[in-house]
Amino acid sequence: MRAADTVRLGLLAAIASTGTACADAPGPALPPDVPTFEGAIDLEIGEIDGDDPYLFTSIGSIVEDAHGRVVVADTRTSEIRVFDTDGRFAFRFGGYGEGPGELADPCCLEFGPDGALWVRESTRYSAFRLDLTSAEYERGLRSPHASFGAMGPFTFDADSQLVDIGPVFSDDLSMLTARLHVGADGAVDTVFPAERDRQYVAQTTVPRMIGESQAIIYLHQPFGPKWIHTHASGGTWAEAVTSEYSISYHRPDGTVSRIEAPAQQGPALSPEERIRAQGQIDSELRRADITNHPFGIPDHKPPLDGMFFDRGGRLWIEKSVAAGEETREADVYDGMTLVARYRWPIRVKKTWTTWATESVLYGMTRDSLGVERVARVRFAPVP
Repeated sequence: MRAADTVRLGLLAAIASTGTACADAPGPALPPDVPTFEGAIDLEIGEIDGDDPYLFTSIGSIVEDAHGRVVVADTRTSEIRVFDTDGRFAFRFGGYGEGPGELADPCCLEFGPDGALWVRESTRYSAFRLDLTSAEYERGLRSPHASFGAMGPFTFDADSQLVDIGPVFSDDLSMLTARLHVGADGAVDTVFPAERDRQYVAQTTVPRMIGESQAIIYLHQPFGPKWIHTHASGGTWAEAVTSEYSISYHRPDGTVSRIEAPAQQGPALSPEERIRAQGQIDSELRRADITNHPFGIPDHKPPLDGMFFDRGGRLWIEKSVAAGEETREADVYDGMTLVARYRWPIRVKKTWTTWATESVLYGMTRDSLGVERVARVRFAPVP
């Protein structure tokens, strides 16, 4: 692996001259020719009551097929539902079971390189071929890691082989997230995207005796930094810690580049968020049976919140949002180049996997009664 290339992004001239961003800075300033896109919900699918196909129990994943149809995994009913581009129900398949074509707690959907729809379940993968009115089961694959029941994203590498992203035990028996490349012969190559300390940033453990057994209690810094990662089809992936605008961008050939910006400060915690943070600390103190928590309550959130790749392989870097804000924002990169900024309603939540293109993003909404709906966001350029 060669030394990492680094791309550093300037802020406004006044900020760049000091090398430090001011408080609550929104991120790198867009060059004049880089567009901004505003998103609005143009379709919601789901009802509080009515016809069964429109009643979701727990939306796990949403994708769009080659016909523009919306494909939804409902985790608790263990079925996949397909809707046309206008949101009308078309058909469903799956249902709970262990047999071919049946599903057990499906969380995530992804189209493979050959166009088959792959479904991640609690202990296996199932692949289906969709036609106009139904889905045909093609094959199954047992989960390549032993942490059965784990939910998470997956993708395919440059050789069109499955890459499972999930928890495994490292040599020191730490449970770490890994990329598990499943070869054509079934052999699994395990790659850890980051070392333990980076994956467990702002977390620590303390031992505690519960009866005659020793347990490990996890302690976390509320609103502290977290390790984030995302994986594109074709073998590209990226990882970062949310306290810094510094993203490691890994290519299929093993080379690494870094996207960086000057130091930034996330939005300040609101009074309500500080109360929630103190409640978390108090709960962890009771659970661990200790008097001093290793972490304090920060004044600000980390500047970054998450990231994902869209269907064109562009990397979306999401910013943290202040309490009360109604819009979420992301910087979008094509490789190392900042190409756009996107904004969309904050009430649209991501699912286990995020499906987005240059013009569309899918997520879910949840109302005050807990009713879940599929939401499609349509983007338009800001004049």
